[in-house]
Amino acid sequence: MSNPASKLAQEKAALVRLIEKLRQEQALLSETSAEGMTDIISEKASIVAEMSTLAGNRHNLLATLGYVDDETGMQKWMNEQGSDADKDIWADLFELAQDAKELNRVNGLLIGKKLSINQSALTILQGKSGTGSFYGPDGQNSIKSSGRRLGVV
Repeated sequence: MSNPASKLAQEKAALVRLIEKLRQEQALLSETSAEGMTDIISEKASIVAEMSTLAGNRHNLLATLGYVDDETGMQKWMNEQGSDADKDIWADLFELAQDAKELNRVNGLLIGKKLSINQSALTILQGKSGTGSFYGPDGQNSIKSSGRRLGVV
């Protein structure tokens, strides 16, 4: 096999599947329940491993053909020897990669927000707020108000 573009369609299909998983992940992150997240994470890891293998094989082939073994080498090969169909798929890959990057960025923000909310909830539950715990050893409210008591002049 001397055509580094021969598996680009497979790379594109894998990237499309990854984008779908990122969208599913985003939907779950927007809900209160995270049920199904473990499956999505596992599926994403499998797709990323497949994409890595395909890209690695393409890079190795580029190197054997005398090109730099990265995307710049692939672009040079495309410019010199790629068919119009190969060039279209290559362009689609870059566009899809940008979509995946943005979805991943937004998912990261959603994960950060969920972590922050969970950390705040844990802090309150553990009684580590700045005012101490809500109740003292006698079971009475330990949060003191600095204002006037109601009904007292």
